[in-house]
Amino acid sequence: MSGNPIEKEDLAARKQTVRVRIERSGNLPALPGVIAKIFEMVDSPQTTAKQLGAEISKDQVLSAKILKLVNSGFYGFSQPISTISHAVTMLGFDSVKSLVMSSSVLEIMDQSLPGLWKHSLACARTSALVAEHLNLPDPEEVGVVGLLHDLGKVILCQTLEVEFGQVSRRVEEKGMLFYLAELEVLGCHHGDIGGWLLEKWAIPAKAIDPIVDHHDFRPQRDHAERTAVVHIADILTRAEGFGSGGDQKIPRLEAQALDTLGMGLEDVEKIMDRMNDELSELLR
Repeated sequence: MSGNPIEKEDLAARKQTVRVRIERSGNLPALPGVIAKIFEMVDSPQTTAKQLGAEISKDQVLSAKILKLVNSGFYGFSQPISTISHAVTMLGFDSVKSLVMSSSVLEIMDQSLPGLWKHSLACARTSALVAEHLNLPDPEEVGVVGLLHDLGKVILCQTLEVEFGQVSRRVEEKGMLFYLAELEVLGCHHGDIGGWLLEKWAIPAKAIDPIVDHHDFRPQRDHAERTAVVHIADILTRAEGFGSGGDQKIPRLEAQALDTLGMGLEDVEKIMDRMNDELSELLR
């Protein structure tokens, strides 16, 4: 990107205009009261797993969505999890919070872009696999970040239909990467848009930053390790054809992302082997 300060100011202005339009659209998913209550409980040190499980279980629809996600493959549990209390115990409060939050958005993914749900699910499991391979903390939580990395595409489709159509046409007619077409049309991309919604929902920066930056990895930014994981997982799932991110091209894998994690090609090959073993039957 050019270093011209005028161009930078213009880009920032375009991005801010898009953010205002999206936030004023009235179509942004809001946190239902039950979810806000669950968030409050998760953040309280007095809350027990049993109490949290009981509160979530009061909402049968939400409970069903969470159990579907937990058993869908990206956590890799060998035995099915049949109760919310069991899910809370296995995953921990932070991961359950992320699952609760994502449940209100993920069901509309395939309505926005065919194949996006499968791609997001594969990216989630691959993110967790990378974290596990490297012994990074909280691999399940990293997996949920991978699950939500393309959330902004859903928001774009739901709130700015005309611009979404313009982006899609550029992707089809010019063979562009989706995020580069977004930058042409909007001056920002789905990472930015997803970050705005999560910020509105008061989600921690350790979950937001990797989503915002997964197409623009820079090792000096906050939460660079997690961003590198999601960046790599996104590209590997695209390369193996799990679902669709909305285009037919594969973004460049940034060498700095591998360097930040201390990964080499041998590590990538091991992760891809495991990814294909676990996901092929589930997602093909």
